Order: sequence, then structure tokens, then C-alpha cells
Amino acid sequence: MTNTKSKIPVGFYFSLPRLLSRVTGRGFHFSEGGFFETCLGSLAVLLIPYLFLVDLVINHLAGWMAFVAGVALLFAIWIFWLVVLYLNSVMIEVLHDLGFFRKVTGRHLQDIFVGIIITFFASELSILNSWVRWIGIFWLIILAMNLLAALSLALPDIRRGG
Repeated sequence: MTNTKSKIPVGFYFSLPRLLSRVTGRGFHFSEGGFFETCLGSLAVLLIPYLFLVDLVINHLAGWMAFVAGVALLFAIWIFWLVVLYLNSVMIEVLHDLGFFRKVTGRHLQDIFVGIIITFFASELSILNSWVRWIGIFWLIILAMNLLAALSLALPDIRRGG
């Protein structure tokens, strides 16, 4: 019995890991089911607004009140995202009804809107005078690298006319 390696390409959601996979010579394809990317993306979506609000609120509190406020802000961020995702879905439905972005699925528009919101919070984090500014700067750097990776992955398809 011969031992052969599987030629099934690895799937990534974000462009940067797909580009890195291409550069290293491994196969790749678009996938929304990557465990690591899902966990990391979800952590960023929850952590960046939370850190922004914690830095905003906790600096004015001390002791137990700061701890209680930190716990309350966890719940507030969860409610915030429920409201934002609902409003995004309504906005996407209205845009589709008006004839805008008809070829773009609601899921991808939702990703775009969430990315814009997270980037707003990250840019606000990046101008704060505390250690959390580096998380905002890191997000902005990763975002720029991901956009450049998406462009470099799309260029060969554009040249071929696809």
C-alpha cells in the first residue's frame, strides 16, 4: 500500500492566509469554515469595541466600581452587536430592494459593514494614550495587509479576463 498525500487545498476566509498559502506553494481555496480564523475574527470583533469602551469608562472609576463596569460592559457589547447586526440586516434588505448590491450576498455585505465598524473602533483605539492603542494599530496594519493580499490575489484573475 502506497502512502500518498492528499491534494485537497486548504481553505481560508481571509485573503492574507490564502496569499501566504499560495506563496509557500500549498493549495488554497475560499472557505468560511476555518476554526482558527473564525475564533480569531470573533475575538477581534468583540475585543476591539470592548477595549475602547473599557478605556473610555474605567479611567473614570476606581476599585470595585471599575470591575463592575468592566463586567457590565461585556453585556453591553453583546447587546450592541445584536442591535448592530439586526440593523445591518435591515439596511441590507433595503439596499437590495432599492437595487443596490444585488450581486453581493447579504452575508458578504454584513461582513463589510462589521469590518467598517471594527475599523472605526480600531482607529479610535489607535489614538488613545494607553496600551490599548497598539491593538488598534495592529488591527489597522492587519487590515491593510489583508486588503493588499486581496488585491494581489485578484490581479492574476483580472489579467486573464476572469
